[in-house]
Amino acid sequence: MMLWIWVGVFVVMVIIEAASSGNLVSIWFAIGALAGLAAAAYGVPLSAQILCCVFVAAITMFLWRPYLKGKLTPKFTKTGIECLEGKIAVAIEEVSNTTGAVKVEGKEWNARTSGTTIKIGEECTILEIKGNKMIVGTNDKRIRGGN
Repeated sequence: MMLWIWVGVFVVMVIIEAASSGNLVSIWFAIGALAGLAAAAYGVPLSAQILCCVFVAAITMFLWRPYLKGKLTPKFTKTGIECLEGKIAVAIEEVSNTTGAVKVEGKEWNARTSGTTIKIGEECTILEIKGNKMIVGTNDKRIRGGN
């Protein structure tokens, strides 16, 4: 009889895990239910079965969840113009907070500064992109890009 109860607990926990989009919430209790099932198959008393289930669930959760969470979390890669933030641009026109242009990776962009004026030929760092304008500055957080 207890074997079927443990099978039922296992199935319910797997269904809950599947419904939670694989967030690694109840899978540990499903694994613990398998341990309880194994204990019941050997005729271990109910209190020891429950203890075995809880112990195995806790151990697997603490040992495996951080590793699996890191592997299952999607990594986002910047693409397109997002990749330009942080790179070096060269001023092809004087850049102020109202006008200017820079060249980065062979392309010309309208640019504005976040502070001081940047002279023609000076390098600047792309801080952000707003619409079709680059906001540039002269800070030291630079990633060398192809100019």
